[in-house]
Amino acid sequence: MKCSALPCDLRIGIIGAGQLGLMLFQQGIRLGFKFNVLGKEDDPLCKYTSCYDPEEYKEFVDNSDVVTFEFEHASIEAMEYAQSQGKLRPDINSVKLKREREKEFLYLKSIGAPLPRFEVAKDGREAIEIAKSEFNSIAVIKRSVGGYDGKGQYFIRNNIEEFDFLKEETHRFVVVEYVDFDYEASIIVSRDQESTIYYPPSFNLNKKGILIMNYGPLAIDEAKDIASLITKSLNYIGTMGIELFVRRNEVLVNEVSPRVHNSGHYSLTACNHSQFESHLRAISGLGLMKPECEGFFGMLNLLGVNSLPSEIDSYGQVFMYSKPGNSPRRKVGHVNVLGKSLESVKSKIDFLINTVYGSMDALIERL
Repeated sequence: MKCSALPCDLRIGIIGAGQLGLMLFQQGIRLGFKFNVLGKEDDPLCKYTSCYDPEEYKEFVDNSDVVTFEFEHASIEAMEYAQSQGKLRPDINSVKLKREREKEFLYLKSIGAPLPRFEVAKDGREAIEIAKSEFNSIAVIKRSVGGYDGKGQYFIRNNIEEFDFLKEETHRFVVVEYVDFDYEASIIVSRDQESTIYYPPSFNLNKKGILIMNYGPLAIDEAKDIASLITKSLNYIGTMGIELFVRRNEVLVNEVSPRVHNSGHYSLTACNHSQFESHLRAISGLGLMKPECEGFFGMLNLLGVNSLPSEIDSYGQVFMYSKPGNSPRRKVGHVNVLGKSLESVKSKIDFLINTVYGSMDALIERL
């Protein structure tokens, strides 16, 4: 079943009921979509639409026309059942690649995507040995299964003796070259069977594995080529976020996220069609529209804050996710800013960081 025009009354099932699902819902209801969600009763999205308990995943899928997910580590049982019913968008292959770093790296290498040098280790002991022998004790050791937002990643910089505890680990690891990058970036891409569209690449600032803020647009010509290569090879349907390292004249893939992405939140205010709308258009068959993103934009994540100073409203548009900030690393909202130049955007973000957190150093210290 596909949409051919607006309003579209397809019922879309979202696996996961956090902030990404919430923003998909908010963008979708104005297009006429109906929604089911697979989550827990106290999840933000369950307040607004039909909510199924994770154990009810078959009923959830059966009562949805199309099924998608907000996060690749959500219920794999629900994804596999939706795949078996021909309803999952994007399909299960992209999820399985993301759920195991080893598969992700090997697949990207097989299609010729530019990557840092890496080796696969069968356990922690072998990972330590590879870091020593192949990377001269300067590397990043990443768990193959599990870990996101910096979890399950160990940065080795001539201090490998501090990581002897990994020798007891029986999990598989990927040992990756430590990239001395100039900066981190990302691109958001949406694809359906007819076309592929790209959002402007952004500069990203990550600390301790968490995206703090981003701004753009940046001119990274290779980013579109990389996004096209990956989405086409997967026959991907939906929106994808691709994180990049830029090192001098070289652009390398860091991670691929088969879903709407934190670094694309700027599109809610900077573009005529957000990444969330494009994802829904792609998976429903409604058809993609090229985003028009004029001017300069930025985004600051709100991490673990329960209240905000009133003056930030004059600097940007605040999006809150209706969840308590009981952890300093928890994403409870974000602020989008616009400006006439990158410098004006960065100035606004600096003001917001100082106003909300006290300083960048204070923000980093609390993570």
